[in-house]
Amino acid sequence: MGFVYFKRFPKTYWIYFLISLISMIYIDVALTSLQVKGDDSIYIDQAKVIEVKKQTEEKQTAKVQTEAGLYYLTLAHSTPRLMPGDWIEVNAEASKVTNPTVPHAFNFKQYLQSNGMKGTIYLSSTRVIHQEWSIRAYQFQLVNWIKEHYPPLTATYLQSWFLGVRNDLSEDISDSYATLGIIHLFAVSGLHVGLLAGIVSYLLKRLGVIQELADLMVVTLLFCFMMISGASPSIVRAASMAILAKINSRFKWNLSSLDIFSIVFLINFVAFPLQVYQIGFIYSYWLTFCLIICQSVIKPLSPKVTFFIIPFLAQLAILPIQISQDYSINLLSYVSNLVLIPVVTTLLIPCLLITLVIPPFALITEKILSVFEQVILVAGKYLDLRWVIGSLNLSMVILMILLLFLAGWFVEKNSHSKKWMIVLVSTFVLLEIVRGAKPTSKVTFLDVGQGDSTIIQSPYQRCTIVVDTGGKVSFIGEKTSIFNQTLELYLLGEGIRAIDYLILSHGDVDHIGEATSLMETFNVKHLVVPKHSESEQLKDVIKLAKQLNVNVLTPKTNDTLTCGNQTLTFLQPDEKQANENDQSLVLTVDISDLTVLLTGDISTEVEADILSQYPGLKLDVYKAAHHGSNTSNSLFFLEQLAPSISVVSSGKNNRYGHPSQEFLSTLSTLNIPLLNTQVDGTIQFEMKRGKTLVHRFH
Repeated sequence: MGFVYFKRFPKTYWIYFLISLISMIYIDVALTSLQVKGDDSIYIDQAKVIEVKKQTEEKQTAKVQTEAGLYYLTLAHSTPRLMPGDWIEVNAEASKVTNPTVPHAFNFKQYLQSNGMKGTIYLSSTRVIHQEWSIRAYQFQLVNWIKEHYPPLTATYLQSWFLGVRNDLSEDISDSYATLGIIHLFAVSGLHVGLLAGIVSYLLKRLGVIQELADLMVVTLLFCFMMISGASPSIVRAASMAILAKINSRFKWNLSSLDIFSIVFLINFVAFPLQVYQIGFIYSYWLTFCLIICQSVIKPLSPKVTFFIIPFLAQLAILPIQISQDYSINLLSYVSNLVLIPVVTTLLIPCLLITLVIPPFALITEKILSVFEQVILVAGKYLDLRWVIGSLNLSMVILMILLLFLAGWFVEKNSHSKKWMIVLVSTFVLLEIVRGAKPTSKVTFLDVGQGDSTIIQSPYQRCTIVVDTGGKVSFIGEKTSIFNQTLELYLLGEGIRAIDYLILSHGDVDHIGEATSLMETFNVKHLVVPKHSESEQLKDVIKLAKQLNVNVLTPKTNDTLTCGNQTLTFLQPDEKQANENDQSLVLTVDISDLTVLLTGDISTEVEADILSQYPGLKLDVYKAAHHGSNTSNSLFFLEQLAPSISVVSSGKNNRYGHPSQEFLSTLSTLNIPLLNTQVDGTIQFEMKRGKTLVHRFH
C-alpha cells in the first residue's frame, strides 16, 4: 500500500509514513495500557453495558465500561435481559485473559485487546441499578421492535442487514454461509451501504428533489445508518467513503477514489489504531484497496465481463487473509458469490425494504427467505470443496501478496499475455508445496480441558494419527462441543486433510466426545476401538464409521500398526475387564527415536498385567493414566518403566482433583519431571534433525 502512495504522491509520501509511524507507536502505547498489571485481580462493583454481544436462554455476553476500563462480561443467566445503557451490579473480580493454549486456535486475548477490553468478568446473577440512553440502546430497541412486528426469518435478516445484529442467525445456517464463503453477505458492509445509497439517490431523483438537497439527505442518511448499525469498521469505511465522495463531487475537489480511500483509512487508523487487529477492518480496507488499484483493468471491460471479473478479483485479493484466518478455502466460493450476490441485491434486500414499507408483504418475504435458507443448507452440505492449506507464516503471506500483485501487473500491461496465469498457478502450487514441506515429527498432547486428545504426525504429512478426541462432560443434560475450538483448528492449522488412524481408547465422553464431529469433518481412513467396550456412545461412533465407509479395527495384544515413520504396539490385555476404564487400549508409539506410552484410563490392576506381559518395557514419555488419578499410576509401574518425563492431560480446577497428590508424590520420589496441560497448555514433542524439542503453549 505504501508503494502505491509513493508512486501517486512522490512529494508527500513522507506525510503518510509519519502518520503511520505515529499510529504504530500509539498502538504499542494503547496495547500496553490494556495490560492488567501484576497478578492481582481487579475488583469491580458496578458496570455500564456498552454493547450486548449475544443473548441466549443460557447466558448473555456484553461489552461493559467500568472505572478500570472496558471488560468482556459473561452473565450465566437469561435475566435480567441486558441492554445497552444499563448500569448493573457486579461485585466481582475481573480476570486477565491468557494466550491460546491450543496452537492455531482463536486468540481471544487479541480479540479483546483489538476491541479495547482489558479482561473478562463472570457473573452468575446481577441486577440493573438504572438505565441511561445511548445510540446502542436505541439500536437495541429497534431490534426488539422488529422481533415483535415481523416473522422470525424476516426479523433476523432485517436485524442483520440494516442494524448489524446477527445474534438470531442459526448456527447451522451461519456455518453453511461460512462453508460457501459468503458469510460477508450477511453482515452490514460496503455492499449494503452502496445499495442503500443508490436506491435512495434514485428515489430522490425520481421525486424531483434538487441534486444539492438530495446529496445532503443521502449524506445525513448514511451517517445515521452508520451510527445505528453498530459502526463496525466495514460500515464506517463504506459510509465514510460514500459521504466523502458526495462532498468531493459537490465542492469539486477532484479527489480520486484512491485519494478518498486514503483519507478515510488514515483517519480511521489514527483515531482507532487497535482496529487494525480486527479481521473486519483488515478484510474491508484491504479488499477495497485492491479493487481500487485494479480500476485500470476493470474500466475498459463490458458490464457483462465486469460482472464475472469483480468477484474473481475479490476472491484473489482476500486469499492471503482468508488462508491466514481459516487455514483453508472453499474452491467453489467464487461460484457461490457469483450466484448469490445478485440474489441478495436484487431479490432479498428489495423484499425486506418493501416489507418495511408494506408490513403485510412480510408473509411473502418469509416464504422466500425460508426457501433461500433451505437451498443454502443443502449447498453447504454438498458443495463443501474445501482446500486445506494450513497456517502461513508472515513471510509466506507477504510472498503471496507480492505474487498476486505481480499477476495483476502482468494483466495491466498486457491482458492477452499468459504470464499472469503462470504466476497465479505458481502461487497455488507453492501453497501446496509449503503445506507438505514439514520435515519434523510431532507428538502433541492437546489441551482439551478435562479430557484426552493426542495427535501424532509423521514428516511431510505422510501419516497422521489421532488418539482420542476430548469431549466435554455436561452435568445439565445439554451437549457442549469443544471440537471447533480445539482439535479442528489444530488439524486445519497443521494443514492436515485426512486422518490415517483415529484411535479411541475407550468409551468415556472426555475421550471420544468429539469423534463424530471429527469423522464428519475430516476424511478418517481407519477407526481403532477396544474389542469389549459396552459404551453406547462408542457404539454410535462405530455405526457412523460404517456409514462413512471407515475401516473399523479391534486390535489384540501385541498387534502392531506401521504408518509413516510411526510404529504402534498395543499392550492391553485381550480379556474382557470389569469396567469401561480398564477396557482402554494401551499402546506404545515409536517415532523418530522417541517412545511414548498412551494408557487411557487403566487402573493399577491392568498396569500390573501389562508389566507381567512386557517386563522389559522402557520409554521416554509416559502419558499418565486416567489424568493422574490415584487409582492408576502406581509407584511400581512407573519405577519399572523409568520414563524421562510424564505428561498429564487435565482441566483447570477440575472437580476430580486431577492430578492426585499420590501421583505427584510418586513422580517426586522417582525424580520424574511433570508437564500438565492445565498449567502448561498444549504440550508438543517435536523431533527435528536428531533433536527432541518440547513446546508448551500457555
